[in-house]
Amino acid sequence: MRTIMITGATNGIGKVTALELARRGHRLILANRSRRKAEDVRDEILAAHPKNRVDLIDLDLASRASVRACAEEVTSICPKLDTLINNAGLTSHEQVITEDGFELQFQVNALSQFQLTLELLPALSAAAPSQVIFVTSLMHKFGKLDFDSFRGWKKYNGQASYNQSKLAMMLLARELAEQFHERDIAVNTLHPGAVNTGILDGYSPFAQFFLRKVFVAPEKGARTTLFLAKQEPASMPSGKYFVKSEPARTHKLVEDQEMRRKLWDVCCDFLGDTAAAA
Repeated sequence: MRTIMITGATNGIGKVTALELARRGHRLILANRSRRKAEDVRDEILAAHPKNRVDLIDLDLASRASVRACAEEVTSICPKLDTLINNAGLTSHEQVITEDGFELQFQVNALSQFQLTLELLPALSAAAPSQVIFVTSLMHKFGKLDFDSFRGWKKYNGQASYNQSKLAMMLLARELAEQFHERDIAVNTLHPGAVNTGILDGYSPFAQFFLRKVFVAPEKGARTTLFLAKQEPASMPSGKYFVKSEPARTHKLVEDQEMRRKLWDVCCDFLGDTAAAA
């Protein structure tokens, strides 16, 4: 039995992942914005598997304070964390600046997931060999990095912002893989396919038209996440991007060490003490 934390586990891929990992007998920590929806998922799990342990923790990725509080609660109830699945994400048609002063999609889809992973480093290290899984999107391949937009775009485009946030996630995840290698923590990313969930509401009409033609059910979309989650961390590669449970090519910037380090340094500056402690 492993201890596995999943963010965004109240619907879609995250919920399917939680239900299947519970069926396999793992202890789950579900971190979500909606406590009510999380309780519904927990009740569904315990109805089928009454001996399982499922912990619920509140998490709002649009708030650095919430991310820190979540990580502190996780480490207090679970000193050793075998697997972290960074599944949560969002899209937004309109530009929103968070309480921390960041563009919403950048903070939720990239910066806060980076922060959460760093905050949980002690628990991941204590369980080593362990692993971190980032659920990203093939749309990162259409992304560009505009560092000046992280705190707000002069001319906002929701699709461009989303693509950039996923590209930033990819670069940070790859650099985490490099940094965590000696700690025996594998870090990988995956594209689940175009899954028919609410997240697509934030896509442009053009992107929705394209993606709906290749929609897959959440059960199918969760397959690559589950494939990675069931692997023994000690035998896992690290720094890879998976599509349909197979390694795949990614954006050329992900292979650009200088760009990865630049983004890493910028994000560490944003996070301050969190990054310094890691």
